[in-house]
Formats: sequence, C-alpha cells, structure tokens
Amino acid sequence: MTNPTLPAVDVIVDETPMSGQFNMTMDAAMLQLGAVRDISVIRIYRWSVPTVTMGYFQGAAASLENPFPELPCVRRLSGGGAILHDNEFTYSCVLPACHPLRQDPSSLYGLMHASIIEVLNNSGVACCLRSEHEATQRSIGPDNGTTQQSQEKPDEPFLCFLRQNANDIVHSTGLKIVGSAQRRRKGVTLQHGSILLSTSPLTPTISGIEQLCPSFDRSTLEKNLAPALATAVGQNWQIRGYDEMELQAFDQIESLRASDAQ
Repeated sequence: MTNPTLPAVDVIVDETPMSGQFNMTMDAAMLQLGAVRDISVIRIYRWSVPTVTMGYFQGAAASLENPFPELPCVRRLSGGGAILHDNEFTYSCVLPACHPLRQDPSSLYGLMHASIIEVLNNSGVACCLRSEHEATQRSIGPDNGTTQQSQEKPDEPFLCFLRQNANDIVHSTGLKIVGSAQRRRKGVTLQHGSILLSTSPLTPTISGIEQLCPSFDRSTLEKNLAPALATAVGQNWQIRGYDEMELQAFDQIESLRASDAQ
C-alpha cells in the first residue's frame, strides 16, 4: 500500500518483556487514543512470564475450563479463544478513525497476514493462509467428507491455537502458527496477534515455528517484522518509544481497573 494520504505510522518495539496486564492495558490505551489522534501505531511486544489471555466474549464457563489456573490470566479486548502467551512475538496494530480501512476493517487481516507471511517466507518458513492451504488440499484429492464435518461446527476448543479460521496463518503442514483478532470502537480498529515461535512446555502438543521448521531464521523475522507491518498500513513510518500521552492513558486505565476491583 503506497497511498500518500494514509496516516503516518509510529512503530514501538518493546524490547523488555512485560506482564500480561501491562501488555493488554497498553493495547487498550492505544485503542482509546486512536479516537483523538491521526496516526496508526504498530507495537511489537513480548511477555515476561507465561500468561493466559481470555477472549473478550469468553464467559465465566470458559474461565472454568482454563487448564492453567496457576498462571496470570487477563482479559483481552478482542474476541476469540484463550491464548497461552509463551515463546512468541505479539503484534498490535491500531488504526485511527481517519484511516480509510475503517470502512472495511476486515481487510486489515489480509494486509497484516500477507505481510507476516512474506516475512516468514523470507525467514525460511513455508506458510500461507489456512484458506489457501485448504484450497490446495482440496485440489489434490477428495475431501473424504471433511467439508461436511467442518460445517457441523462442534464446540470450539478453549485455546485459540486449537481453533481454525480461514484467516489463520498455517505452516505447510496445516498447523496454525499465527492467529489474530480485532476490536473496533468509535471508528478505531485494534488488531493484535500472536506469532508462535516455539512450543511451550505447558502445551507440548502445539508445535511452534522452530519445531516445524528447523531452518527458521529468527533474526530475519525480528529485523523485518515491524517494517513490514508498518508499510502494510501506511507509507511514512518511524520507530519511537512510548510518549507521554500513551503513558497517561495507560495510568488512567489502570487506575479505573484498580478502583473497580475494590
């Protein structure tokens, strides 16, 4: 996308792994500020300890399913299944209300995931959208009833990386390695997603990129991820740290959360 009328993009690469509460509150602050600013913000961040985030619409019953009650657990602004954040890169993208994509926020999935796929391919990882993988599999031979089974929509698993969506990024084996979700408020769009770098000891049956692709060049991903995401939604971008407005919004949200908890 090279439209010069697109808002500028600020990129924040948080080199210090932070708590789940910090990460989700900062995403909330960015979403809130998107209503009063005319910039897009890309943020890359990590997690200081293994943490579970619950999808916004996962209720109390889902919380009872949590197989990791000993871990920190926070609620995300976005929907979808729960995620165990461990051995991953997480990205978030906030588009302000003035961004043209507010008219079609679903296309943001395509832009972000196309950029991530290109970076992963260049890092030695064979991957594509799930929809493309499934289309290729159907072209190879009969589906043996798998299409009908998928239409029955059984109860979805608790964890996001065990769920299937056409927008998922999957390895050439069909296993999910990137999943994203959105929240929209006052014309502002927040999308964040997890790039599963390596298998967590807590979920040994969910393979990460390093297990699926021994030739994976992690340094190439680290170098190129932020620029690729930034240029997907804007032409002019810069890397910076958190500004005063963001830190103030963060503190306000945390104060409200603490007050509500009393």
